[in-house]
Amino acid sequence: MALNIADQYYLKAKGAMAGFCSDWEEACEAISYAISYDENHCPSLCLLGKIQAQYLNNYEAAFENFDKCIAADINYVQVYPEYIKTLIWANELARAKQLLAFAQKIKGVDIAELCWCEAYIHEVENKYKKGLKCLKKAKQHIYNDDYIYFIENEERRLQNKLKKVKKRKSKRKKKKIAKVKFNSILD
Repeated sequence: MALNIADQYYLKAKGAMAGFCSDWEEACEAISYAISYDENHCPSLCLLGKIQAQYLNNYEAAFENFDKCIAADINYVQVYPEYIKTLIWANELARAKQLLAFAQKIKGVDIAELCWCEAYIHEVENKYKKGLKCLKKAKQHIYNDDYIYFIENEERRLQNKLKKVKKRKSKRKKKKIAKVKFNSILD
């Protein structure tokens, strides 16, 4: 198996970002080299978009990198969950839903991760029950223990939010009932 120069620099950038003590200078330099050797190198464009969104909060630059990646290779499946998360962070929920619907049609995409993205969209919209349904569907498509653990934690978190919402609603109803004053016929 021969790796081209862009792949080698991408792997070097990925390695520099791994772990607790990331070497950002090395990572950025390696990504720049990878893109200079191949301006349409999808893994590098996707990683650059992720860095722009997650660490620099530069969503427009991230969108540009993700769009270039999809334009270069529509079947590069790793870009879709990252792009959807970035759209959610940028409060572009309508675009996130459109991209999610499109990504579900791509062969080889991680269905479990897309279900998690859909649950995340529902959570942002305060539709916790729908989010829980999506997480349940995600569990059907998971094939490793670490991701199952992550999804189960997400379910617990959403269930706790749902319980808090139900408590608030019941308190509001009790206050309304307490404020009702009955007048007698004699008044």
